[in-house]
Amino acid sequence: MPIKKSVKRKLTLTGVAVVTLLALLIIASGSCQVSYLSQALAGHLRIMGSRHPIGKLLKSDNLDQETKEKLKLVLDIHDFAVKELGLPDNKSYTLYSNIKRESTGWNVFCAPKFSVVPKTWCYPIAGCVVYHGYFKKEKAIKFAGKMKKQGLDVCIAPFTAYSTLGIYNDPILSTNLRDDSIELAGLIIHELAHQEFYKSGDSRYSEGFAVTVERAGVLHWLRLLGRADQMEQAGRRWNESDEVVEKMLHARNNLDSVYRSGEDTSLMLKHKDSIFNDLERYMNIGSKRLNNAYLIPVSTYHSLVPWFQSKLDSCGGDFRRFFGVVNR
Repeated sequence: MPIKKSVKRKLTLTGVAVVTLLALLIIASGSCQVSYLSQALAGHLRIMGSRHPIGKLLKSDNLDQETKEKLKLVLDIHDFAVKELGLPDNKSYTLYSNIKRESTGWNVFCAPKFSVVPKTWCYPIAGCVVYHGYFKKEKAIKFAGKMKKQGLDVCIAPFTAYSTLGIYNDPILSTNLRDDSIELAGLIIHELAHQEFYKSGDSRYSEGFAVTVERAGVLHWLRLLGRADQMEQAGRRWNESDEVVEKMLHARNNLDSVYRSGEDTSLMLKHKDSIFNDLERYMNIGSKRLNNAYLIPVSTYHSLVPWFQSKLDSCGGDFRRFFGVVNR
């Protein structure tokens, strides 16, 4: 374990860098409130200031055996992603942060009442994205309420990973260690894929690429380990998810047609309720009311996966060649 003095020095240096970054963010993002950026800074500092090298943690006596096994697995997955997939080789996901929280944070998604086009928020580096993230749930709820008062459909969803796209050395978080090996491998590969390629201002393109690399990468990892049973497990898991995704994307297309029809709002509302009622019955979600905003993460993460997969297939499953095609 690093001594406390070293940790304090690291936090101070990180703080200086991020305070400078915050100043630039405030200047560049005139539409962003300082209070929002301040909470983002606080969350960033909490995560980055609690990082420790996994290699040193594995040599210490301060962790239980289960945690050590998970952290060793993290290093193995990172090593695989770099050597076998050709993903960026840096210290990201060779560090660990115990954030001592149940969830990393919460994203707020918003869309107009009669549109499936998401509201976006724009920031330096990341560009315009389809979510507004908070590290505290009560702040996310408060912001969601504000958006509802503006007449928008709103959805709040927890996020599990925290990434700076490699600007800082991103850590694996204590919340991630609850994942099984398939989910953990997928998360690390997904986030490193963002460091390989990220299209600023286009969340759908960036996430479609990362999900494709995630799934193909996990299968390649399991194949090399000779874990055919887990390959089947991952395939079943993704197929079940894709069935729901397909239904939701179909509903989104139908809603888009309704909203573009030019009908009066009362008739559009009737069609909207009917489509979401059918979707809620299919998903068996009881009294929970879906709306346009719930479709945003599904479309963002999954709508372009078949297209990216076709590109990877055309490269013969060669990840490095695929990355070159995407970057061009």
